[in-house]
Amino acid sequence: MDLIGAIDLLDGGAVRLFQGDYGRVTASVADPEATVRGWVRAGLRNLHVVDLGGARAGRPVALEAATNLAVAARAEAPDVRVQLGGGLRTTDDLAAALEVADVAIIGTGAIEDPAFLAAATAWWPGRIAVSIDVRGDRIALDGWTREAETEPVPMARSLEKVGVSTFIVTDISRDGTRGGPNMELLSDMRRALPAARLVAAGGISTADQLRALAAARIDGAVVGLALVDGSLDIGEALNAAGDVRAGVT
Repeated sequence: MDLIGAIDLLDGGAVRLFQGDYGRVTASVADPEATVRGWVRAGLRNLHVVDLGGARAGRPVALEAATNLAVAARAEAPDVRVQLGGGLRTTDDLAAALEVADVAIIGTGAIEDPAFLAAATAWWPGRIAVSIDVRGDRIALDGWTREAETEPVPMARSLEKVGVSTFIVTDISRDGTRGGPNMELLSDMRRALPAARLVAAGGISTADQLRALAAARIDGAVVGLALVDGSLDIGEALNAAGDVRAGVT
């Protein structure tokens, strides 16, 4: 299972939010580029970057900052993989994001514009992930500011049929809380999508939680706050995830 470090961009800086609430910042990252360089030196090879302002606005607003993070990470290790999301609703925006990142993450655009999603997966096979952001039993949209009348498992099944093979599943109520992942939701998704790549996000903060996700056959785990504040050691986290790289010190 891949350990994926998360940096969220908002209003010219990098932050962590509590339960996706733009008014409740749990942590600010003083120097996000130095932070990701330190993560990579410690062995991390996967980076999750979200343009929160772009997610709310429906268009990217922090592409330059995301580019700087990707450049900083890859300067330490060229094999770092970057996934980038937030407000990607047009093919032009996707193309720009994929100049920076290995994978583009689509949320609202995937749920509300099936034709856009189908075109994206056809033009960039293997480079599109869909974010399934869940509040209660509904999918949240527009930077988690509104909800769709859609349940996560049926929606994910329908999206898989148009070529989506990677899903990032976030329980919003746990995001930024250290409360641990929603194992019931993730298990339901794993059963429904046995062939898909599933990435867990929201509340992951301990090595034991990472081991539980790996045991549940989850393919990746996004960790933000616990890595930002150093409460979870990257070496311990990599070992727990099973994503250990020989020769990394």
